[in-house]
Amino acid sequence: MTKKETNIILFSVTLCWAASYLFIKDLPSDLSSFAYITVTAGIAALVLLVLFFRRLAFVTKTTLLHGLVLSLFLMGDLLAERAAMDSLSASESSFISSLNILFVPLLLLFWHIRPTKNHICGFGVILFGIFMTHGFRFAESVNRGTVFMLFSCLFMALYTIFSVRFVKQSDAMALTILQMCFCTLIGFVFWFMEDQRTFAGVAYTKQMLSSVFILAFFAQAYAYTMLMFAEKYSDAISVTIIASTEPVVTFVLALLIPNAYGETEHFHIRTLLGAVCIAVGVMIAGWEKRQ
Repeated sequence: MTKKETNIILFSVTLCWAASYLFIKDLPSDLSSFAYITVTAGIAALVLLVLFFRRLAFVTKTTLLHGLVLSLFLMGDLLAERAAMDSLSASESSFISSLNILFVPLLLLFWHIRPTKNHICGFGVILFGIFMTHGFRFAESVNRGTVFMLFSCLFMALYTIFSVRFVKQSDAMALTILQMCFCTLIGFVFWFMEDQRTFAGVAYTKQMLSSVFILAFFAQAYAYTMLMFAEKYSDAISVTIIASTEPVVTFVLALLIPNAYGETEHFHIRTLLGAVCIAVGVMIAGWEKRQ
């Protein structure tokens, strides 16, 4: 797979994740986080098992361990993300999640992996673009949702670093299936401890079901499958650079797609300027790779 093809796949994953904030925001508040994980990951696991059950022949003890570790990071990310959405808008959540552009390089220092000069310069331009896009005054906007979203960033940064390493040692499809299965099982255990009625206690509505199925198919089944395959030909910093375009994509989608109350976000000229800065930053950060 070429670098261009890998980047296209990674951007499609970013598109799915960017859109997911809009649908998570539309989930009913009485659907607990554990129920959310169990249902969405369960549907994703079922779809992947039906379509790719033969890939389970490639499961080894190492793959099982890798799948379990990644599922724990993934659950931490999803739980923190869902908790944050109670206090933040879709675009604000996406804005904070893009701070992975800082988390990943900092964590990689523990493995003595330093970003290049192009990466550092690109990161700076991307961060400037992200702040310009939202006009988000971080120091004045810290609340419960912000804290949870920062925890989500930390878990996602760890997920990115370890998944890039693991997918080069295990079968990508088997690893994806195991992640979804482990998330479903662990989520269901905690959901049962929280409410023994589990599925019988959920108020099913058309809006809830449509959001759940969209999240399961696109934000989980498709996104994590494509992510695993793309990461076989990429590295953690490159994955994070592409993902840094997420806040712009989320904001554009929030302008076009109304929420459950028929409301959309408002366009500002700084959004366009911020998007241009992010695009320039991505090109600067990836320039060395193309030489």
